[in-house]
Amino acid sequence: MSTALQKKAWFAYFSFLLLWILATYGDTINAFISDKIFAYERDGSVYTCDFILYYNNGKLAWRAFQDHINIYDPVLQNEGLQQLVKMKLDKIFYSQYPPYLFLLMMPLPFLPIKTVWVLWEVFGLLGVICSIILLVEKLELGKFKKACLVVASLSSFPYWLCFRLAQVALLLYPAFLGYFICLQNKKWFQAGLLGGFCLLKLQYAPVMFLLGLILGGWQFFAGFSLMGIIYLLGSIFVLGWKNVGGYPEALKFGEIGGQVTGVSPETQQNIRGQLVCLLNNDGPQIHAVVSVLWLLVSLTLAYVWFKNRRPVLQGNNRIFMYMGSITLLSLLISSPHTHKQDYVFVILPAVWILFGLMPEAQLASKKVMALKFLIIAFPFLSWFFFLLTAFMPAIIQPFFAWAVVMLVLLLCSRKELAVYSSVNSSSSSSS
Repeated sequence: MSTALQKKAWFAYFSFLLLWILATYGDTINAFISDKIFAYERDGSVYTCDFILYYNNGKLAWRAFQDHINIYDPVLQNEGLQQLVKMKLDKIFYSQYPPYLFLLMMPLPFLPIKTVWVLWEVFGLLGVICSIILLVEKLELGKFKKACLVVASLSSFPYWLCFRLAQVALLLYPAFLGYFICLQNKKWFQAGLLGGFCLLKLQYAPVMFLLGLILGGWQFFAGFSLMGIIYLLGSIFVLGWKNVGGYPEALKFGEIGGQVTGVSPETQQNIRGQLVCLLNNDGPQIHAVVSVLWLLVSLTLAYVWFKNRRPVLQGNNRIFMYMGSITLLSLLISSPHTHKQDYVFVILPAVWILFGLMPEAQLASKKVMALKFLIIAFPFLSWFFFLLTAFMPAIIQPFFAWAVVMLVLLLCSRKELAVYSSVNSSSSSSS
């Protein structure tokens, strides 16, 4: 394909996705104007967005500080949500988040819920854009490529879903990307602080802690521990020890109890969701298998990072980006709790592979070309995946399958992506 034709193709790609953003996010704005963003009724069922959980969490935290209530009481949670949405919720939309999320949500009730929603969305958008720009800072991309990357990301289904639900992933997004950016730049203490902040997603904590500890040592440990101590002491002071100590039971009740809504294991895009889809249950056997696999994957990733720590610490960005891509895809696949909106984090392997590893890759390789296609086509594929699961019975969880194929191709393309020769040259120079 000629250079002129390539430019036209990329401009068409950019233009279509920009129009898609206007259409899909415009629908979200219309739902907000029509008072159907927080909760709405369809076919006799009430559908809610995640944001009402966080707003209610803030109110519960203030009540716990003043009246020492149990923030994990499902009846109290449900009563608060029904007051917010002015609808009866037959099945409890339960918040089994860690105590410190309730703590972080305490500023929200100071303003009306609609005002806070607008602020949440605006700052979430700014956080996404700024994080992506920081991520590609060292890759020397032109303005059009940066704009194309932002538009391609925002136009994909996981990003739209994050904004439609006003998901906590928007709060986590800058910290999660910042954690890896700091590791790449050897800012160990800052990486520890950001990794500690990401304890909001406990399923990622083991890998993030072990990876940071292997690379950053005591400096990372100090930052991670400091954030953990702030979370712990703040939660005990505001919420009380009973709420902090009662969290494991609340997590068990919400995650595997099957008595509340919000977890939806049958739609999760991970090993758990795939097993539930195939076996049509979410019983103790599946929980045991998922837990064991999660532990094995976490330990394996830690071992591989430990084995390759020398070239990374010597500044080999190629091996860092390759290992980081494998880590992110493995986290999404093996985590006990991965929904469609969690796939916003594929921005990391997408950027690292396309702009970090591809320039020196053997582009004639079918495996490399397949990787490139799966990344560039993801905004389109993600909506196709959504439609597939929305209107047809799920046999294969499509986002999960996409991540598995990406991971397999990545593992099989080490030589083609010039990672193998890069590691060898680094090892030779050090010896």
